[in-house]
Amino acid sequence: MTTAFENPRLETGTLLLADISGYTTFLGLVTAVHPEMIGSAGPIPPAYPIMSSLLDVVVDRIAPTFRLSEIEGDAVFGYATDDQLKRDGEAALQAIRSAYGGFRGRIDEAMTYHQKHECDACSILPTLDLKFLLHHGPLVVQRIAGRERLLGPAVNLTHRLLKNSVSEETGRRGYLFTTDEAAEQLGLSQESGVRHKEDYADVGPVSGTVIALEAV
Repeated sequence: MTTAFENPRLETGTLLLADISGYTTFLGLVTAVHPEMIGSAGPIPPAYPIMSSLLDVVVDRIAPTFRLSEIEGDAVFGYATDDQLKRDGEAALQAIRSAYGGFRGRIDEAMTYHQKHECDACSILPTLDLKFLLHHGPLVVQRIAGRERLLGPAVNLTHRLLKNSVSEETGRRGYLFTTDEAAEQLGLSQESGVRHKEDYADVGPVSGTVIALEAV
């Protein structure tokens, strides 16, 4: 039996990761206040379609500037190759701000639509927020199970940035943290936000700029 190995291709591009803050706590509370869901075929709480809708609006708004790679639980992972996004930082920022606005608007709509569904879980919907991470670097594009997957150090670092101290140091929960590599590639000014640095034991220091998205 002969095994066919598909050769990966190497690209350089900008990686975008949008992550919902408070997602795990919210769904944990949903489980606590809806015990009928455990081990039964009870009605599905409105929290589940709400969360799907929040991810949908983010995917819709980042396109076509960024191509969807994967939905990763509470996060949307996308990318744009250098050929697709040629130093156009304004297009990237517009897509991110549009996605953030759509996310906040969708929460407001859900609160209005489900106002009669009074439970502890739905009451904390407005506390959910959205953070974005941008990084730039080489990407290994590999087909796995018929789908294109992104691999490589730049991908790993982008996901590593999910664990950061931005909120603790700036007080922001809705923000964009763009690494210096992404800012340089996209032509974004460092003066557009607050300088920030993370220092990881496994990857070392990562410097970038935090741009606020939420209203003051």
